[in-house]
Amino acid sequence: MKFDVPSVVIDKLFNSGYEEQIVDFVMACENKENTEVSDIPLSPTLMADSGTKVILSSKVYITYMQFVSRISNPQTAQEIPFLLVGNKKNIDGEDFVVIEDIIYDMKNALSETHVSDDEETFRKLMASEQYSVVSIGHTHGNVSEEMKKTTLARTLPEELRTKYDIRDTGLNISIADIWQHEAFKQIAEKLAPAKEILQTVIMYNGDMIMINPNGISKSNEIQTILQDGSYQVIPSGMTEQYTNKQTR
Repeated sequence: MKFDVPSVVIDKLFNSGYEEQIVDFVMACENKENTEVSDIPLSPTLMADSGTKVILSSKVYITYMQFVSRISNPQTAQEIPFLLVGNKKNIDGEDFVVIEDIIYDMKNALSETHVSDDEETFRKLMASEQYSVVSIGHTHGNVSEEMKKTTLARTLPEELRTKYDIRDTGLNISIADIWQHEAFKQIAEKLAPAKEILQTVIMYNGDMIMINPNGISKSNEIQTILQDGSYQVIPSGMTEQYTNKQTR
């Protein structure tokens, strides 16, 4: 296994409780020259709760549903990069992050596993006073079975996949995702240190994993307000959410 990840990212992972998992995975793959540390999967189900409450605008929710429909089909499962923008608001005495808009360009969806990050648009958002919260993001699609067979989510020893609740390919966060988040946070620290930089991964099963900038934790309370005024919960990779779905 190749060590391709900067020490600052490894330090963050270790400080967030992932040291044992990373060591276990590296030892299991030490003779696999075609794998990299950045490929290591992290299960959303074991990720700590950031406590951040998120509301998506109806526009963002509609696009989210369109993305899930597209990426659930292996024929159209390209990774789609996007940016979410919004602000922190206090609603009825509770603090929320309200995601107001989504910015994306399908021309940047290069393949099933790679995207072209829109750093230029991100830098422009850093200069804008319209939004205090910006989330970089991309999708994880339901790639072909042939491609899944070569991924760590499939090739790791069964005992490690069980121990760390590793889900099937496309349904985990990778260390590469954490690395990408850190890179954009460093840009923001120079240009707009007061802005909060999140990272969001939309998975083909509908999970929206919204990662907090401090440590490695995610929001477990994401919802949208529908046109009739009712609330719709967005799944965030919690095991309980699937249990509830199955009993309805």
